[in-house]
Amino acid sequence: MYRYPSYNLSTTDLREFPGGTLFNGDCLDVIKTLPAASVDCIITDPPYFLGMTHNGQKGNFRDLSICRPFYRDLFHEYRRVAKPEACIYFFCDWRGYAFYYPLFDEILKAHNMLVWDKLSGPGNHYAFIHELVLFHAGKGANIGGTNIISDIKSFTSGAKTTDGAKVHPTQKPVALIQKFIEDATEPGAVILDTFGGSGSTAVAAVRSGRRFILMEQDEGYYHTACKRLEDEYRE
Repeated sequence: MYRYPSYNLSTTDLREFPGGTLFNGDCLDVIKTLPAASVDCIITDPPYFLGMTHNGQKGNFRDLSICRPFYRDLFHEYRRVAKPEACIYFFCDWRGYAFYYPLFDEILKAHNMLVWDKLSGPGNHYAFIHELVLFHAGKGANIGGTNIISDIKSFTSGAKTTDGAKVHPTQKPVALIQKFIEDATEPGAVILDTFGGSGSTAVAAVRSGRRFILMEQDEGYYHTACKRLEDEYRE
């Protein structure tokens, strides 16, 4: 059984659930408390720079260099906490790809780029209706010969709450995250998401019989994720 370490984070709120832990704090601070080689899979969807900070500065698509030290440190932490066989799924869009890929490949080694066709998008003829996923295959990882590219196209972008409203602007369908989890891990595995958002990765982990470690810096989204997990366990 996986045993969580004793977290020493006096400025970080956390919530324990039967299947894992949700943190409200800076992911770079929290991930440093995790033991080496303790994570079976990493699935995360970073903020698309808007509002992202490093050393007190805000990053955006026009000045990605501000974010480079943060992601370099984070990717090194991914390499430290991931088991040798762990797969890593890292979402990005076309604007961030040129920034993320060199760092990801240098530190973690990119083995593929997956394309999620969201199928539905705004009415604009040139609308952005796909997202990219940088993929690292762990040592000896077996994805079972699944045709991932065709399979992930079947998931629409309908990430909704029960009242039909999105709870996070870049929220991914739980079914998409659950497919990645089940492709890459066995039941009981530990799934890490350093940009937890509204908690979709945790919900997917619970539904697939895995454990989760989620980190979310925004207090509002953290509480939303807690509420979603409460509802999930209640069902």
